[in-house]
Amino acid sequence: DEYEQMTINEIINGNGDKFPGLNVLICRYLESVNIDIETRCQLGKYQEFVSRRAKGKIQTTATWIRNFVQSHPKYNNDSVVSQEINYDLVKMVEKIQKGQVVVPE
Repeated sequence: DEYEQMTINEIINGNGDKFPGLNVLICRYLESVNIDIETRCQLGKYQEFVSRRAKGKIQTTATWIRNFVQSHPKYNNDSVVSQEINYDLVKMVEKIQKGQVVVPE
């Protein structure tokens, strides 16, 4: 009973009474050290991001790319990413990076 298999969500966010999750343990630690409020708020944003990513509420980059490729009009569901699809993907990433396209995911 020293260890058990858990999902990444259970590791980060806990699994009930058995394990509180790394997020809770980090919060407890941060409460015990002298840290300025601005830094604590910034760390809280990071913790929330990691927590939501572990819960599956925020897509990973790999999932976003997979969805982009699979929904591309030229994709034939054959696991082949053509040069045209690849080009469109790179152009979309460039637009996102420049702030020209907002991706809600």
